[in-house]
Amino acid sequence: MISTEDSIIRLVISLILGAIIGYERQSQSKSAGLRTHTLVCVGSCLCMIISINVAMEYFFEFGYRNADPGRIAAQVVSGVGFIGAGTILANQKERSVRGLTTAAGVWAVSAIGLVVGAGYLVVSIVATALIFLVLTVFVRLDARLEGQFRKKYIMHVVMKNNIGQARRLSGFVSDHQLHIKKFHNYSDDEAPFSEIELELTAVSHLDAPEIISELLAVKGIKEADFYADDGQKKAVVGP
Repeated sequence: MISTEDSIIRLVISLILGAIIGYERQSQSKSAGLRTHTLVCVGSCLCMIISINVAMEYFFEFGYRNADPGRIAAQVVSGVGFIGAGTILANQKERSVRGLTTAAGVWAVSAIGLVVGAGYLVVSIVATALIFLVLTVFVRLDARLEGQFRKKYIMHVVMKNNIGQARRLSGFVSDHQLHIKKFHNYSDDEAPFSEIELELTAVSHLDAPEIISELLAVKGIKEADFYADDGQKKAVVGP
């Protein structure tokens, strides 16, 4: 069985390792931060310790050979999914999903806790270092790859201010396989026309004049512009 002293040491180590990952997430203003990751890691470690001790207790005291030391710990893997799901947000307006990395981080931290609880301390430290590397260094690589494979565009339209018009614009964006990164509405809700600016990304190169022509053909759009996001502001054109 795992002694009380060893159990305390493992719990403290899991607290430190979970806090390292949680601190990085907290510094990025993520929904699951320092406390969440630390609690998940410590809780997972505790479940692993209990799982091992209960199995060994049944074996030595009652001779029960079929005790599964991983039964309690196995529930952590599925149970932590509920916490991860709480960090994932689907934005219907921007047609995007956020929080997947944080959810994966929570799941990985639970695995670290289990490894610490099982006594594989060196493995848990190496795993924490690798996860921290992914969260801090790979984010730059991810941004660079996105910039390499996805082109950035700005769409500026002046259109009628109603729900039906917004749906038509949303359909246009979806039909052209554009991904909305940011959405700006510069008009009041009661104004007859809305001035909308969208920051978009696309996998393929798009012909700006053709997109502008198609935008102006959409019912309810008064003015439109579309251009690559190279930092140069362009004038809005109309029919």
